[in-house]
Amino acid sequence: MDPIARILGAWSQELTAGAVALRLGLAILLGAIAGCERSEKRHAAGLRTFILVTLAGAICMMLDVYLGSRYLISAAAVIGVAILSVNSVLYSSKSQIKGLTTSVALWACGVIGLTIGAGLYTVSVIGYAALMCCLALFPTFEIDLKNRSNHFEIHLELTSSAHLRDFVTTLRRLGMRIDDIESNPAY
Repeated sequence: MDPIARILGAWSQELTAGAVALRLGLAILLGAIAGCERSEKRHAAGLRTFILVTLAGAICMMLDVYLGSRYLISAAAVIGVAILSVNSVLYSSKSQIKGLTTSVALWACGVIGLTIGAGLYTVSVIGYAALMCCLALFPTFEIDLKNRSNHFEIHLELTSSAHLRDFVTTLRRLGMRIDDIESNPAY
């Protein structure tokens, strides 16, 4: 039996009205906290999106458990969240992927919703804590790694190709190596 469910009592493992309310409330709470973190950073998929994805996962899993359908509905939910996640990834005009972290976080919240719906409270809470560590704490480490790197990108808006030639000449005089130059006529 799940350790948290053992503390709560046997009622939390059944599909009683109280257990359903607990599971949906926990899904809303965890989805909201993850959504706040993304909204705070002005990502399109924010508070409501994360709540809805986590809530949908919990409802699908409870429906699977109730119907004894061997996880067909929850599998469909995972596929649905995967499609939603893929659609949240954008390609900028510079052929860079944007929204990948949000996409994966949505998928993770869907899976956490499934674990909540299954009554696996300990897995849900520990998995959620790991997700929030990745979203809230690891960016600091990632920034530190980028700051230590000797590779960086420079985006320039030039009015003439002659200015690019001057810029490249200056960089080479400073002993810097240029790996790639990409022109974007849209600017």
